[in-house]
Amino acid sequence: MLSKPLNFETRSAQRDRRGSVKRPETPVATKDQAYWAQVAESYRTEMNSSYHRNRLAMVQRLLEAEDLSGRVLDFGCGDGTLSERVLAAGGNVLAVDADPSMIAFTAARLGGTEGAAALVGEVESLESLSDASFDAILAINVLAYLHGGADGLFYREAARLLKPGGALLVTHSNSLFDLFTLNAFTIRFFRENFSVLGQDCRIETLLTHPDAPDRMPHSVRENPLAYGAKMSAYGLQEVRQEFAIPHALPPLLLNEDPDDLANRDVPDVELLPQTEVWKKMFLCSIFGSRLIRA
Repeated sequence: MLSKPLNFETRSAQRDRRGSVKRPETPVATKDQAYWAQVAESYRTEMNSSYHRNRLAMVQRLLEAEDLSGRVLDFGCGDGTLSERVLAAGGNVLAVDADPSMIAFTAARLGGTEGAAALVGEVESLESLSDASFDAILAINVLAYLHGGADGLFYREAARLLKPGGALLVTHSNSLFDLFTLNAFTIRFFRENFSVLGQDCRIETLLTHPDAPDRMPHSVRENPLAYGAKMSAYGLQEVRQEFAIPHALPPLLLNEDPDDLANRDVPDVELLPQTEVWKKMFLCSIFGSRLIRA
């Protein structure tokens, strides 16, 4: 079934009808195209891996049947996997990604189908779109890469772009996983979160490998316990969380390259019995959230 004609009104057109619209003043730090090209190539190579299948299974658990049948913004669309599913469900999709090669791949995948558009853009590009113009917004495997206030700008824009009752589906790096790693990330978590009552909470002497690994994560991380409260400030109500990429042991005890996602064997997190579901919050390095526009 062909999708309905795509006609996303721009914000400038809406401004002409409603008066001026104030732009957010948050400064945004953007990545250069070489960086995004490298991320895109890695992403395409690893899409058929156990890692990405596990992550996409989590996204599927967050989705409701009607999410993909209306007007959908697929922000950070990657190779267009979910954009293609929107069309299959009879919806319209605007696919946006910072990397031109990803957009070229997505555009080819969508095949010029009526009801689809694929555009190169970052968070700032959302500011030109009209208020309440989407039934659902997808931000899968992208928010952890938004630095310098860009994540806050995204949430403001997502709340503005969603129709009342519309759904925002996101995935994010899980900062609670750092408590399970027992490494340098754990040290950072304690200092950032437990340095209260005038004490600098340093736990280096309690750990066997306080300097490992020899790199720090480049991604923005979120605490799933606090995420819903944070989103409420943007007018978004969290209604469900899911988790992905579980680890059977702390990473330093696993004989694997953390960057070799294509060959990593990821267990099924859904195998945990109901009485142990709470462990996902610490064993999993990624969580997903379903949020509703108030």
